[in-house]
Amino acid sequence: MNSHSIHTFKPDILLVDDNRDNLRLLSTMLSDSGYKVRKAINGNLALRAIEVAKPDLILLDINMPEINGYEVCRRLKAHKETADIPVIFISALDEVLDKVKAFEIGGLDYITKPFEVQEVLARVKNQVTISIQKKELLFQQDQLIEQNAKLQLLLTTTVAISEADDFISALEATLCQVCEKIGWDFGEFWLPNSQASVFELGKGWYARDQGFEKFRRKSKTLAFATHRDLLRQICLSHQPSWTIDVSVEPNDIFQRNQLAQEVGLKTCLGVPILFNEKVLAVWVFFKQKASSPDPQLIELVNALATQLGSLIQRKHSESALRESQRQFVAMAANIPGCVYRGVVHPDGRTKLLYISEGEHELTGLSPKTAMAELERLLGTLPPDSQADFYEALKASAKSHKPVTQEYPITSADGEVKWVRNSARYSLMDNGDVMVDGVAIDISDCLRNSFASDTKAGERVQLLENAIAEGTTSLQSASHDNLTIRDST
Repeated sequence: MNSHSIHTFKPDILLVDDNRDNLRLLSTMLSDSGYKVRKAINGNLALRAIEVAKPDLILLDINMPEINGYEVCRRLKAHKETADIPVIFISALDEVLDKVKAFEIGGLDYITKPFEVQEVLARVKNQVTISIQKKELLFQQDQLIEQNAKLQLLLTTTVAISEADDFISALEATLCQVCEKIGWDFGEFWLPNSQASVFELGKGWYARDQGFEKFRRKSKTLAFATHRDLLRQICLSHQPSWTIDVSVEPNDIFQRNQLAQEVGLKTCLGVPILFNEKVLAVWVFFKQKASSPDPQLIELVNALATQLGSLIQRKHSESALRESQRQFVAMAANIPGCVYRGVVHPDGRTKLLYISEGEHELTGLSPKTAMAELERLLGTLPPDSQADFYEALKASAKSHKPVTQEYPITSADGEVKWVRNSARYSLMDNGDVMVDGVAIDISDCLRNSFASDTKAGERVQLLENAIAEGTTSLQSASHDNLTIRDST
């Protein structure tokens, strides 16, 4: 019963009296006042009428054949299903003990015959009002319990997602949480391709009984969806689907119908997990008992899937980011020198966001130390080179143009090295300038270049010496020739 029906329903009153005139009078009176009225002329008929439909209020005579009113009331109060039905005794017995007994066995009011019409209407209205208020309170309690169950389930699944390592483990964790909370027997999830024509069975699953392992094992061989396939229809409609008994469904709707029959799985609830109108995965839950759709359960699980879609997508993005970072770190480790990313804020503050392991080989500082102690890293520059370095950095950051600098550094062990630093700059929306670059040790190149230049100089010197010696010899030879000729 929802809140609207509480305020619009017509109270059902059962009149129990062996006096037909009393029944007729009370029935007419209450019907004219807007109540639905049923009548019983003895206790046995009253109990049967209550089994057929539970009334909202009973007006009960005491002195009746076969079963008196006291016994009828006692039987009602002895059973949980009928104990809450309000009972007003209406009797010609006017002794105090009779009234006390009526209240002791569970009666809520007592009207003495002959009765006044207005008195009966007032007392009936009072008990009906109390009954409605009680039902409203119970309804609100049920709503709070249901809301609390939703919040509790959301909390536990959110925690499970936050603690999961990746997208798949997050799906598995939430699947298990939901299965346990709703009390179903088996759960799995499927990952669709973009056309919802091929599905991959997720690695995670839940089973209340290990006997369902056969269902899981043989499900791995399935991948392609037919046009009417349950998973495909869920993906195309973006809506949950409830199947009362999958074991009797046609094979093109549920390919595992025979397998479900073998392991005893019947009712199936499939729920899509969406993000930005894209189906990330499909939860599929099974239970052994065939049952009709439960709108509240469907709403609960679907609402949970909707709220978790963004969280699972975030976890999916985190997994992709971690994989990208892993690949980048592996790539950076194979690049000579040090790869880094930094940021220059509008106020001039500089911060290193990432630096590869090559920094340790370059300066002797670990990446963690270099990022935490930027001044220590910059201190590897000679004091007379720091000013030039800063000026080039500021100018490039302001112009957002690539820069290449060559400068000496002194590593942690005192070795002097020459470094070539190449960086590119990009302006962010908040005014920050992102710096991406690579610094490599060019000391060996410079030494080789210097050695080459030295050897070339030596060869030139030898050539010059040879030329000089040759010139001297020629001059000497010419002089001798002149002397001989003169002597002759």
